[in-house]
Amino acid sequence: MTPPPDTVRLAATASTDARPSRAVRLFRTMERWANAGWANSVVFGWSLLQATFVPGFVDVLFVPLAIAKPQNAYKLAMVAAAGTIIGSVCLYWVGAVALAQLSGPVASWLGVGANELTGMHQLLDRYGWLAIFASTMSPLSTKLTSVASGAFDVPLAAFAAALSAGRLTRVFVFAYLVRHGGAKSVARWLKVPQ
Repeated sequence: MTPPPDTVRLAATASTDARPSRAVRLFRTMERWANAGWANSVVFGWSLLQATFVPGFVDVLFVPLAIAKPQNAYKLAMVAAAGTIIGSVCLYWVGAVALAQLSGPVASWLGVGANELTGMHQLLDRYGWLAIFASTMSPLSTKLTSVASGAFDVPLAAFAAALSAGRLTRVFVFAYLVRHGGAKSVARWLKVPQ
């Protein structure tokens, strides 16, 4: 005896509904990447690129990989901070060496105009290390702050200390949130099967 066609159609629909959502598939992909052994290299590389010339946030890869493997959240945070600090110090040197060029091709390559430099110079004169710290936590451009700090003779030690404090604070806050409940909350929200 063959089942009625409606029963066959319902069974086929049920089997396609069992396919995980796009968000769950993305979560599983991040888990595979986190377990692949090269997550640190990817996070460091992206952080270095993001700190120097690629637009975006360092958290784009760091946070999803930390959510996928929460026990590595603090380690990934250190790697992300190291990449952004090294990249920002490189931009500091670009600013220090290329001060005469900042109104020419280097400025256009970095997307820095005369108005931005004047504004950043005033900001650094007025707030000093607090402006550098704030740029790591806010929509202010850390790239512009790094170049301007080098160009306007902010001492390297003060620049590196303020930058490191800001970057480490930012990534460790994210790591703490991920490690202590954030990853579980995301998995519950996505309804990721265990």
